[in-house]
Amino acid sequence: MKFVKQLITIVQEDIIGTGNRLIAIVWLLCLACFVGMGLYLNSESRSFLGVADSREQQVSFEYPVEIKQIHVISGQTIRKGELLMELDQSQLNEKIRVVKSHLAKLESEKNVRRHLNLMVSNSANADESDPLLVEINDFKQQLENLETQRKNLYVFATVDGVVGSVSFRKGERVPAFTSILTLSPQNPTYVEGFIHESLHTQLEIGKTVNVTPATGSSKTIEGRVVSVGSRLIVIPSRLMHNQGMQIYGREVVIELPSENELLLGEKVEIKPKFNITFLPQASAAADKKAALVKLVLTEPQEMQFPAVLAKRFDFEPSGAVYLEDLKKYLVISDDTDSAKSASLFLVNSDGRVDDQVLSVPGIDKISDLESISQVGSNIYLLTSQGLNKKGKDKKERNLLVRTKRSGITFSDTETVELRPLLLKAIKGSANAELKAILSGQNEKDFEIESHFIRDENLYLGLKNPLSKDNKAIILMIKEFDSLFTKKTLAAEQVSLWKTIEFKGIESTPHRISDIISVDGNLYATTVCNSEQCGAIWKLSEQGSSIVPKLIKFYKEAKPEGLAFNSKEKTLFIAFDQKEKAAKFAYFDLKMALESESSQKSAKAEK
Repeated sequence: MKFVKQLITIVQEDIIGTGNRLIAIVWLLCLACFVGMGLYLNSESRSFLGVADSREQQVSFEYPVEIKQIHVISGQTIRKGELLMELDQSQLNEKIRVVKSHLAKLESEKNVRRHLNLMVSNSANADESDPLLVEINDFKQQLENLETQRKNLYVFATVDGVVGSVSFRKGERVPAFTSILTLSPQNPTYVEGFIHESLHTQLEIGKTVNVTPATGSSKTIEGRVVSVGSRLIVIPSRLMHNQGMQIYGREVVIELPSENELLLGEKVEIKPKFNITFLPQASAAADKKAALVKLVLTEPQEMQFPAVLAKRFDFEPSGAVYLEDLKKYLVISDDTDSAKSASLFLVNSDGRVDDQVLSVPGIDKISDLESISQVGSNIYLLTSQGLNKKGKDKKERNLLVRTKRSGITFSDTETVELRPLLLKAIKGSANAELKAILSGQNEKDFEIESHFIRDENLYLGLKNPLSKDNKAIILMIKEFDSLFTKKTLAAEQVSLWKTIEFKGIESTPHRISDIISVDGNLYATTVCNSEQCGAIWKLSEQGSSIVPKLIKFYKEAKPEGLAFNSKEKTLFIAFDQKEKAAKFAYFDLKMALESESSQKSAKAEK
């Protein structure tokens, strides 16, 4: 302390001089102002303008319709479930009558042919190649489509919002795929901002910014940057001080919280949080940490299942795959309709389930679908292979299906009844540990909940039974595609691949509900013993064993399906909530790996 005082005294008396103190103070103030101005000009503190907006939903149909009555007007605020319009059914009823008439004639002709076959060949079997059957199936499909249209005569709002434009009036006919009216969320969902081309910026995806109305309101909303333009475009004249000039800038899209007080179309000021650019590493680390908290793992949100489908299906998602060409998730349900049809669902990234149901041809009945995977254009479906609630063995619960997908159509469907073949192979195995799986009551409890495919081998995650030490079991079938051609399974093809102990959480033991393979890594969902909770895990193969690492435990949610979005590098997680609405969430693999890498680096530095 004495040394510091001596140093100050030397500077004041010997360097500055007692008569020059005022000049020195002025110079120091000038230097401080100069440094401060430099920091400000090179910081992220300067603001830019934008417009609050939302993405409109267009109400349209895949077929021509006639408006019977429209119950809303432009600018009207509506609530979810409110009636928007009624469609006229007079022409639709006439079409249904004509199709039913044709179908009745064809059915009558088919019965006549059946009696003739019985008289001539003493066989009542219909020829599957008979063109009459093709016509009958075609008319049945037409009738089903028309009945679906008739169910959609009353159109209800799917979200809370504001009616935008209403393009048609009562009595007018609307062509297919033409927008009848538009709906916008009640509050803006994003801000489209523009940064002048001459302004320095370090804005990047994931950064948080402050958004305030340009009217000068003190209300500040925190938004998140979701897009930064990579090209210069003309800034809208509304955001210019001199509206007669053309000025260029970069477009920046800011995501807003769902609850905000902004108006649609309102001009806003966007201000990045103060960030000194000569400390980029500390700033980047803070931003990345904040982004990781928000983006790595989202909380479960409700899926939006169409009311028209809810009348037919009990939607309980049990598995999913991502379709890159459609940019949607193909989801299966372990509960289906009363006809036990092979129906699959398309789910958008925001959790909306499409009205259109995809059907897999060549399957009469299927029940208790538990897992789905894809290899190239082939889609594989697997049922539970378990007995029904009455303890009966049903073929529709024992199927392994392979079908080829092109867009939203399926073809070349092949099936095999897996349960009897698999149980026989296990009983005939030379491996005592594998045979022990079916000891006691285990054969009756045998149930498969998940599968994945790797190197032409099929891996089966069992729900029941567990091993003697309460570990989850994964079986492997070598070269499993031979099942579809030979309809046989040799004992040598089946082996006990791994057992996994899921521990360190509530309600153990946990049972596997889904497994997927992503770039050589395995990820799994499990359901606890009470089936009221569950978890997500990363599975690391270490020698002959698998070590599970807990990602997230859900106390009141049951994760049933996983899908990998190869474009976004995220995991889509589907939750079966039984009587409640199904839910979904995301896990960002890319950011999680970055987080793991940074944690390892930090430990290494220590």
